[in-house]
Order: sequence, then structure tokens, then C-alpha cells
Amino acid sequence: MDRTMIQKRSQKRRAFWRQRLLQNLRNTQHLAAIAVSYHIAQYYIKTPRLSSIIHGGDRIHEMLYFNHPDRVLHALRMTKPTFLMLKEFCEEHTALRNGRLPGKGVSIEEKLAMFLYNVSNGVSNRATQEHFQRSGHTVSRCFHQVLDALLILHKQVVKLPGATQPLDPRIADDEKYFPYFQDCIGALDGTHVDAFIQSEAQPPYRNRKGDLTQNVLGVCTFDLQFSFVYAGWEGSAHDTRVLDDAFLRGEFSVPPGKYYLGDAGYPNKAPCLMPYRGVRYHLREQALASQRPSNSKELFNLRHSSLRNAVERIFGVLKRRFQCLASKPQEFSFQTQVKLVYALTALHNFIRSHEVIDPFEQEERAMAQAQPPDSGVQSDVVNEVTPQMETFRDRIAGQMWTDYQQILAQRRAR
Repeated sequence: MDRTMIQKRSQKRRAFWRQRLLQNLRNTQHLAAIAVSYHIAQYYIKTPRLSSIIHGGDRIHEMLYFNHPDRVLHALRMTKPTFLMLKEFCEEHTALRNGRLPGKGVSIEEKLAMFLYNVSNGVSNRATQEHFQRSGHTVSRCFHQVLDALLILHKQVVKLPGATQPLDPRIADDEKYFPYFQDCIGALDGTHVDAFIQSEAQPPYRNRKGDLTQNVLGVCTFDLQFSFVYAGWEGSAHDTRVLDDAFLRGEFSVPPGKYYLGDAGYPNKAPCLMPYRGVRYHLREQALASQRPSNSKELFNLRHSSLRNAVERIFGVLKRRFQCLASKPQEFSFQTQVKLVYALTALHNFIRSHEVIDPFEQEERAMAQAQPPDSGVQSDVVNEVTPQMETFRDRIAGQMWTDYQQILAQRRAR
């Protein structure tokens, strides 16, 4: 092969690689241009995601001052005067404050409204972002600020009764309950609230139905106000164990000579007065048919149940008012979920103390009346009793039955 042929081949090879290099360079420049354009579009020429002209502050102002009162009640779960009193409490007694930026910061009203929207509807952070046109970080920060403020409210409005607590009007003004329950200061029971638990920690939180829950002890007065709340126990824990732990830790106490009503899931020992186990009490249909109790134990259980029903109603009202307690839980830490129970029971008491009519109680009463009655038999597994409480219960039942027979005799003599 002569020298001229070799030179031609070498020139062709150089030309080929030069062309490849130029092509690669053009491709690199094209890719770089795309990357720069994307970076500019992403970080310099942003398209707002929350672009509504009505932000949360404007929405709340419109709702409070230019809308029908029913809309305020539906959205905030309380009337406008109660909401403004809640705002005043937070300003005076907590660290909750308006945002620092005039016109752009989040006001106390909006922070409270965001929290109430979340807990009342059981919605996610993303849904709250869309509703109030605020970022996820802002929604989360405001939620926890309000939560901390309501924990302070809990200490103010959820308090155990003292030894000088006046007799509840529902007992004092009703001959079915007075004087038999004159030393009773409320009712107690446990309720299960759905919980979000990490998979490795789930087993203790599964209750008898297999659901992940926390067991919450609630103690209430007969006007549906919480007087004590004890949250955070695993769903598998028995109600009696939760109550005993509250006593052991000194969180719960009862004035001497006073007691609470509970169901047969608790032992009949001080300071809890329970119904007779295995004894039928009147069902709704029996009452409508004018069927009367046949002995002292049935009469006691009937009146005990109708009075103790307050604690079941208060749980129903609480979960009806704040849907987050009755729906799939959000992925908060368990500590936040426990705090939420304390915060919402405080809100419940605050609302009840400032409003005469509670539509959620009316809804709960209507729903309870529409549901089929239970079996009317107390038959739980707890057998622990004390002779003193057994004697005390028998004495109440005996006196109640004697008076009841006298009333029936008087009616027959008319």
C-alpha cells in the first residue's frame, strides 16, 4: 500500500472523528440549554400552586362578619361569640399570636379556623392547604401552635369536682334519682379512638375488634362536661387497668364519700358504683309498653343506666363534633394524637360552657333513639367487688324499690 493511500485514509478518519466530536458538542449544548431552561422555570419563573384570590384570612373575615350564623357553626363547630371568646383566651393565656408580616402573616382567627377545619372534618394537611391557600409547612406549624394553646385551655376547663361540689340538678330535681344517688358526682367509662401506629409497635394497640386504637378514660358530669380525661393507653388495655393507672399516678382522685357511676366493665368497689351483673333492665320497647321492673335489682339497673348514659352521650357528641376522632387517623406521632384528645375535650367543655343549645347533642340524642336497643343485660367479665359497695348498692336498691312500690300504690288508689 503506497504512501498516498495511507494519507487519504488518515484524513478520512480524522474527518469522521471531528464530525462525531462536533455532533456530541451540539448534543451537550442542547441538553445544557434544556437543563438551564428547566432550572429557570422551576426556580425563577414559578407558577403559583396556591393561586386563589381568596386566602384563609379573607375567608375567615368573610365568614365571621358577612355570612349566616349557621355557616359559622358548621365550619367552626361553635357560634361566632364563642369563637371570639376562644380567640381572646388564647391571646391572654397562651403563646398563640398573629403572624409578624402585616397583610401576609397568619392571624389568630385563621390559625384557629385551620385547626378547627382539620379536626372537625378529619381532613389531611393537603386538603387544609387547598381550603386556606396556605403552604403545608404553614398549616402544620399553625396546627401545633393551636394544639399547644388548647392544652393550656384543658387545664382551665377540665377539672375534677371538689368535696363541696353542689348536687347536680339532674339528680336533685328528679325523684327517680334523689335521694338515692345524692353522693354521685358523675359517670365514667372508656372509649376507643383510632390511632396511627408504626407497624413494629402495633400489637399492643389492637383492641378486641382488631382495630388500632388508644383507650381513653373519660369522666363527666351529668350536664355533659368532662371533669377528667386520661388518654394514651394501648387499645388492648382493659378499662379497669386504665382507671387503676390513673389512681396510681395520682392523676385521678375522688372526694371522700363521693362516687361515680360505671358499667359492668369495672369492679364494684369504691369509688365506682356498678349495676347488678346478669340482671335485665328495661328496654325501650318495654318502657313504651308500660312494663315495669319486677324487682329491686331491675329497678336499680334501669335508673343507674339512664343516669350513667351521660358518659356514652358525651363521647358521642365529642366524636360527632370532631370527626377526626371517629375517622381514619392522620399520620401524626402518637404523642400528638394523645395531645389531640386532651385539646378536643377542652374545646368541648369550652363550647358547652358558653352555649345554651348544642346541636351536636341533639343529633346524638336523635341517633341514639333511632338505634336498636341493646340486650339489656349487664354481663361483662369483671367480678371484683368489695362487701362495702355491695352493701351500699343493696341499700340503695332496697330503698328505691320500697319508694317505688309506695308510688305505685298511691297511683292505684286514685
